[in-house]
Amino acid sequence: MNPAEKGWLPQYIDFRKQYPIDLSRYALDREESLLYQIMQPTGLIYGHPLHTPELRHPKVNRWNSLGKMKVVLFESFLYSATIHLDTTPQHQDEWRDFYMDTGKSIGRFYSELDPKERISKPWYSFSKRNKIDEIRNTERILHKRLFLKSRWNYFWASLFNNSLLFLDTYYFGQWRKGTFTNIKWHKDAIKLMLLKVIASAAHANHIIEREERSLFNTFLNSASLTKEQEKTAKSALKDGIDLNEIDLKYADSWILRKYVLEVAILTIWSDKVVTEEEKEFLTRLAKRLNFTEEELDTSLIAIESFVVENWKDVYFLQNKHSFQIVSETILKRVSFVINKHKDSIAQEIRESKELWQLLDKSRRYPLSDEEQEKVRVQLIDILKTIPAFVIIALPGTFLTLPVLLKVLPKSVFPSSFHD
Repeated sequence: MNPAEKGWLPQYIDFRKQYPIDLSRYALDREESLLYQIMQPTGLIYGHPLHTPELRHPKVNRWNSLGKMKVVLFESFLYSATIHLDTTPQHQDEWRDFYMDTGKSIGRFYSELDPKERISKPWYSFSKRNKIDEIRNTERILHKRLFLKSRWNYFWASLFNNSLLFLDTYYFGQWRKGTFTNIKWHKDAIKLMLLKVIASAAHANHIIEREERSLFNTFLNSASLTKEQEKTAKSALKDGIDLNEIDLKYADSWILRKYVLEVAILTIWSDKVVTEEEKEFLTRLAKRLNFTEEELDTSLIAIESFVVENWKDVYFLQNKHSFQIVSETILKRVSFVINKHKDSIAQEIRESKELWQLLDKSRRYPLSDEEQEKVRVQLIDILKTIPAFVIIALPGTFLTLPVLLKVLPKSVFPSSFHD
């Protein structure tokens, strides 16, 4: 099976049917925060889909980047549909039917958003052909949605290439649920609002960086706005627009408010530095979106974690200096959050018998590589109990044991371990 070839989707579904989607492994049960927790590590919300939420196909390393992104996008649609299920499939055949039905409905979803995507074939009404063609139509649409390449070569422009696809997966779940009566109108309103937010964020420090401008243009090129809407958006970037002038009413759900905040953070953070003026802008925006300061920090950490964890995949210029800036920033931010919860972390460490024994042993004897890895993994698991870190994916690869010992305050460890 190769997503670069026609007919890949039925083959993938045939493989996928062996693996039920288990939402119980996620810490959250509210639909919107659950969708965010699932999607955030994939990169889809940042426009750079790199990883499926869980399942990895055995041949994934043989696929090109476009093929991998197709599967990530399809998996994201599957999870969005699963969240809204009233009854969970129980058997392999039921899961296959659900995956196949979801695959066909993706094409119908896009056809409702854009009539040009509808199938018009003289033999379409025949039932057998209908089923085959609906799946092929979904294959075609997934390819089309992902094939749009950024002509900008800057870091955030490349990272932000397909960010609107996250909105597609969100609205798809709402469409299956029957929540929206006019998704296209609502989505177009959100896109224009986001462009105004990007423009306002770019003006936050009174200097429009080239990365911010390219990010705006990348978003604009993929937004498919009307000429009048595009003119309004361009005017907002050229002349500037105050945050108070932007009507945020279309961000009418938790996940859309979260998305607006993180789009603004991506813009502010495009040069890898957040100035005091820019931090003040983000604080004002977070407040208007009804987010606390800790929730703002969580979003900043989420973005920085994704970038650090996937540096080799998303940062094409491989700038070591920039990586150092990003890594130092995230360490400071993670340390700040950890210090606010150091008492609960200390309690978790004391209650973890194996971890406590390994820490005690390390005072007298060097730990083996396997034992050091156990300490690292268990410390990360403890960090994931902090409310701010429950919803995001911490950069596990980046958080080596020495890094963890650097960011964790001494007070969380046994007193005998301090030296």
